[in-house]
Amino acid sequence: MRRITDFIKSMIKACPYTLAGKKCIAVIKGKKPTVQENDNKILRLKRGMKTGRNISLVGIFCPFFWYSLLTGMNTSFIVLNAIHSALVILFGLLIILVNYLLLINYKRKAVQQ
Repeated sequence: MRRITDFIKSMIKACPYTLAGKKCIAVIKGKKPTVQENDNKILRLKRGMKTGRNISLVGIFCPFFWYSLLTGMNTSFIVLNAIHSALVILFGLLIILVNYLLLINYKRKAVQQ
């Protein structure tokens, strides 16, 4: 039972809507973002990959697509939402790929030096 609740909590923490909600609440409360002093390039690239993952998750869990699909709306409207969701997913995957390639290139250069 513990594993199931841990899995559900990790999915909620990874949900882009949860992250956006937390960010909005922080802005409303007036909290300033914390800046890490030891911010290096590897950490920035890994955060970029996480951002791409979150963007892809927004496309996968797009409420407009799922609502139109599950309620049986017009086929052309479902296709429109599917195309939009697919573009968001591809955009997120592109961000992941670019950051991953930059990370590999950076690590390769660091090893050669």
